[in-house]
Amino acid sequence: MNRPPLHELARRRVVVFDGGMGTALMARKLPLSDYLDLENCSEAVNLTRPDVVAEIHRSFFAAGCDAVETNTFGANEIVLAEFGLEKRTREINRLATELARKVASEFETKERPRYVVGSLGPGTRLPSLGHTTFALLEKSYREQTLGLLDGGVDALLIETCQDILQTKAALAGVLEACATAGRKPTLMVQVTMESTGTMLVGTELAAALTALEPYPLDVVGLNCATGPQEMSEHVAFLGKNAPWLVSCQPNAGLPQMVDGQPFYPLKPRDLAEWQRRFVAEDGVRIVGGCCGTTPEHLRALARRAGRGT
Repeated sequence: MNRPPLHELARRRVVVFDGGMGTALMARKLPLSDYLDLENCSEAVNLTRPDVVAEIHRSFFAAGCDAVETNTFGANEIVLAEFGLEKRTREINRLATELARKVASEFETKERPRYVVGSLGPGTRLPSLGHTTFALLEKSYREQTLGLLDGGVDALLIETCQDILQTKAALAGVLEACATAGRKPTLMVQVTMESTGTMLVGTELAAALTALEPYPLDVVGLNCATGPQEMSEHVAFLGKNAPWLVSCQPNAGLPQMVDGQPFYPLKPRDLAEWQRRFVAEDGVRIVGGCCGTTPEHLRALARRAGRGT
């Protein structure tokens, strides 16, 4: 289907992304064997239980989302090497994208296109802290992006960025892969602002925007770490100062530990109301959720802040 570029659609109307894939997988309490006996390797589930990943994508589309993110948050070479899967990086990303595309096609109509967004997370090693090098990160993200492009993503989302140097390495790898493939989908970056008011390594949002200015981005936004209330000052700053479209995907509130398990306290109606305000007051064009956000959160969000079902 010849769907318009995602960022062009977002110029015309608010676009609704999905919620938390990782917490959705955790909620299903799959046996470790479904993770290839690799604890915390969510990307392995693409290989062993594509039916479960498809069910999660389907639940978000059914709730009214316009786009879902691939189950590839940790699927760059460096992270997959920790599980002995680095040689399957491109394959895992391609399979995850094809799976999401297949589900998207079940919901897509000529009047209502549905999108697949390639998720590229921050990984486990930050260059500003000396964990790895820029060159190794660039190569790692290049291989991941080639797999996402093989699968036919509509957008590439470098998300949960905690270190602006890691973000720049990811962008270098992504742009190199796009040049190799001869195609550049919608390109997005979402930084994560901690409750301290800065990124994890201490970068302020204004400095992050300055560092990103030279890149051919379509969307810049915020995700993860906190709920929408704690993000509100940063969202307002982006609305006033970002030269790109703005996105926002908060957690379902600040995480708490209840009976040894993470718990996210924000109710669907509250997430929806915050996002409605971000759209109305700060010009946010892409809304969605991160950790702890469920199809119920996204259903309320789609009706209140987005297009609705």
